[in-house]
Amino acid sequence: MRFLPYVLVAFMAAPILIWAFIQFVVLRPGSLTRFAPDMLFQVLSLGTITLAAFVLLAVWMSRMIARTSQS
Repeated sequence: MRFLPYVLVAFMAAPILIWAFIQFVVLRPGSLTRFAPDMLFQVLSLGTITLAAFVLLAVWMSRMIARTSQS
C-alpha cells in the first residue's frame, strides 16, 4: 500500500514519457518535429509545474496512507 502513490504517479507520467520518447528519438529531427523557441519555453515551464504536481501528489498520498494505516 505504501508504494501505491508512486505507482499512480508513474502511470500518470507514462504518456508524457512515451510522447517525449517518440518526439526526440523515433521521429527524425527536422524543422517540423522541433519546438519553436517560444513553445519550448512553455513546454519547459509546464513540464516543471507538472513534475512538481506529481511529486507533491505522491508525497501527500503517501503521508495520508501512512496516517490512516496507523489509526
